[in-house]
Amino acid sequence: MEKFFYNRVGFVTLLSREIQRFMKVPVQTILAPLISNILYLGIFGGMLKTQQAGIDGVNYLQFLVPGLASMGAIFAAFQNPSFSLISQKFQNTIQDINSYPMSNMEKSLAFILGGTFRGVLVGVLTYASTIVFIGFHLEHPFLFLGALGATSFLFASLGLIAGLVLDNFEKMNFLLTIIITPLAYLGGVFFEIARLPGLLSAIRFINPIYPLVTITRAFYLDIFSGSIYWLMGIGAVMIIASFLVAVLVFKNGIGIKIR
Repeated sequence: MEKFFYNRVGFVTLLSREIQRFMKVPVQTILAPLISNILYLGIFGGMLKTQQAGIDGVNYLQFLVPGLASMGAIFAAFQNPSFSLISQKFQNTIQDINSYPMSNMEKSLAFILGGTFRGVLVGVLTYASTIVFIGFHLEHPFLFLGALGATSFLFASLGLIAGLVLDNFEKMNFLLTIIITPLAYLGGVFFEIARLPGLLSAIRFINPIYPLVTITRAFYLDIFSGSIYWLMGIGAVMIIASFLVAVLVFKNGIGIKIR
């Protein structure tokens, strides 16, 4: 039976490599998504800052900030492991992963935590940049940070799966553009999705991003309802399931083994 953890030095080394990889190009990996989120805040917030967000006592800027932080974390966390693995496929070095003296759990977790760190970093910096616009407004800092971490961990796990299964950047960009981006927009980032009519409102029940954005916003605004605990349960199930699938895909050597 394979040991889950037996090479701490190797694990830390691989994790450090994944963090240093995106820290070497901060303009592309950190600054670019941060500027995009600030532009969203400036454009949408500037036009609608006096409007109510559909939540009593909350203006649109306050509503928008946690959504942008979540969206930044989602994209950054997903892209880190997926692009790392596809880059190794492009360079024909992906098979080297098989030679690492580490368990599959350690390898998977190193890639996932690298993506989690990047996601949390982008999410926190997005929030920090909004202080200039709306001041320091954060009711539960540690819970808010935990929500960003959980969101990042989930999408880093999905990014690992995508990086192993897909074999080129075109397919990855298609997945980001056609699937993840619409899910983010319809996940409550920019507006209260529950107030939309008919099918558009019902989409939130099958949108994995909706619970994560709603939980993050609840911790940011200190607005809870009975449904928040149900959403937290859904989020926990998604996180565990995605992580286990990622480890299983990694263990089976999908996208790594030479066929």
